[in-house]
Amino acid sequence: MKARLKVYCSISNLPQIRDFMRSNLREMEVVGKVSEQIVLAIDEACANAIIHQHSCDGCSCIELALYRDNEQVFIELKDTGKAFPIDTFEPKSTEERIKCHQRGGMGVFLIKSIMDNIQIEQKKDYYIFRFMKNI
Repeated sequence: MKARLKVYCSISNLPQIRDFMRSNLREMEVVGKVSEQIVLAIDEACANAIIHQHSCDGCSCIELALYRDNEQVFIELKDTGKAFPIDTFEPKSTEERIKCHQRGGMGVFLIKSIMDNIQIEQKKDYYIFRFMKNI
């Protein structure tokens, strides 16, 4: 069974997303460090979608689906914004970021460090990010 959540693209909805993730992961018996890592990665992915793809437009929505299959957790983020190529994007190293005095931009690094697989599926009017974590 998939747990589902639909929220408007406002950063004020990020706590609701984190609560949704934590409570459903707990129901799936995914707890502790792994649970918090997944929550962090999905919080970053949703924040990126809300801020960068939707410019915090409270009229548009993103949708999450979460499910577990044996020793893997799957999260789907459905979005009507412009797809960011997170599956192929290579963030700068920490050393490069320090050298260039770059602020921000750590979200993709965190997501890719935490999740074991990331895919993007493009549909006609939306796209789906699929995140997978081995537990």
